[in-house]
Amino acid sequence: MGETTNQIEWEIAQKRSELSDNLIELKQRAKDTVDWRSQVEERPGTMLAVAFGGGIVLSALYSALRGPAKVYAERPSSGVDRYSGPMHQTPAESPSKLASTTKKSLDALGGALLGIVASRATTMLEGILPGFQQEFERAKSSQTQR
Repeated sequence: MGETTNQIEWEIAQKRSELSDNLIELKQRAKDTVDWRSQVEERPGTMLAVAFGGGIVLSALYSALRGPAKVYAERPSSGVDRYSGPMHQTPAESPSKLASTTKKSLDALGGALLGIVASRATTMLEGILPGFQQEFERAKSSQTQR
């Protein structure tokens, strides 16, 4: 009977050791699952696609919050002359007018780049999800009708 008790105690100690090892391994797997660095190392293409998609979503949200881009093509009545440069400006007006023109140009450039990215993304998604382009166009046209 003494051997049976010792044998049972030894088996219990073995099971505890196995459970402890399993728990340590489970903790490490949970850390690796949540750690973005290990995810990037294991799946760089997927993480790049997620980052790209997140950038598109964030830029769309930002532009929606900011309102529609307004690009003015009118020629300023005073200040910067688009064809002859800043020679005809008064010194007090030039920095503010130049900053305003630069901001408008950057807004137009940002809008154009966003349009290109959106176009390429919808083309790419059409290859992955057949029928996406038609659904996207339908949603876009219903949004403009509101």
